[in-house]
Amino acid sequence: MSMLTPLLLGLAGSLHCVGMCGPLMLAIPLPSSERRAVFLQMLVYHSGRILTYSALGLLFGLLGKGMAIAGFQQVLSLAAGFFIIAMAFVAWRFERLVTALPGFGTFTRSIQQRMGRLIHNHPGSATFSLGLLNGLLPCGMVYAALAGAISTTNSMEGGIFMAFFGLGTLPLLLTATVFGRSFSHAIRTKIRIVQPLLLTLAGLLLIQRGLQLDLSLFESAVPKAGYECH
Repeated sequence: MSMLTPLLLGLAGSLHCVGMCGPLMLAIPLPSSERRAVFLQMLVYHSGRILTYSALGLLFGLLGKGMAIAGFQQVLSLAAGFFIIAMAFVAWRFERLVTALPGFGTFTRSIQQRMGRLIHNHPGSATFSLGLLNGLLPCGMVYAALAGAISTTNSMEGGIFMAFFGLGTLPLLLTATVFGRSFSHAIRTKIRIVQPLLLTLAGLLLIQRGLQLDLSLFESAVPKAGYECH
């Protein structure tokens, strides 16, 4: 699978991440206000976050592999594509729906409390652990990326898919934390216009992959015409 899809998902989710995770990143104690130090500290933080995404990708890729063995590989890719396109328009509502599931709110509060304790008890030295925990917080864009990870139908590819998703979120997040930590309303408005377009493109790539899988299965099932010598 092309890694363009998760990169597009990451870029599309960047603004969402800035809005959701921005206050948390501002609360992280940094050893220095010097840009280079902030940049390195944020790289450590995001490394933890991307590692969590990769671990989730391994699990969901393994789940997809089991479903592919049952004959649902094409369905997975098509369903993931349509799901991601739907997320382009209802990401916030879907996120609220997921967080309303039984036990999910308790789990989220537990993660937030652990992060709060780390910030309070280990200021400046728990950046990587904070990133690891941040990767478990509810996020509609992460759910969309995990749908793509399932469609890889391979544990390792699922992990790589989610790693590239995390990398795709870095440009805006690093810009937000290192260079001013905020975007003007005009810039946010423009990115909100681009975001659904990028999600739709990523979804179409998965749908195209699903259709190609269907075509390859058809071609393997139908013998190719050829000349026979008797």
